[in-house]
Amino acid sequence: MADRWEHQTIDYVPFRPAAVVKYMLRDDRVHRWAPLAPALFHLSLVHAYSRTLVERVEAQLTRRL
Repeated sequence: MADRWEHQTIDYVPFRPAAVVKYMLRDDRVHRWAPLAPALFHLSLVHAYSRTLVERVEAQLTRRL
């Protein structure tokens, strides 16, 4: 029986706030994340770029949805 969280492919995304958030919110991906994945990506981006920048980018991109 296949594990629903087991990936069949690996996608490489530049580790920049806009690129990561856009990838996470893609129509074909948005409902396919393990429960903690979005929070871990968010915290990793905050660690690398600062909370202010990451939250600004997330707000801009989610407004466009």
